[in-house]
Amino acid sequence: FAANNVTQLYEIGSGKVLTGLARRIDKTVNGVAVNGAADIDQLLATLIG
Repeated sequence: FAANNVTQLYEIGSGKVLTGLARRIDKTVNGVAVNGAADIDQLLATLIG
């Protein structure tokens, strides 16, 4: 992740498996699991500002 300047990951769908794996690979990456419509709305509001 660091080689590609990745600092943030978003896992969209049920569960947190990919987010957990990403954290094991690179502890500096911030992973966010988005599990439903309300989470997607909140994520979009955060990203858009």
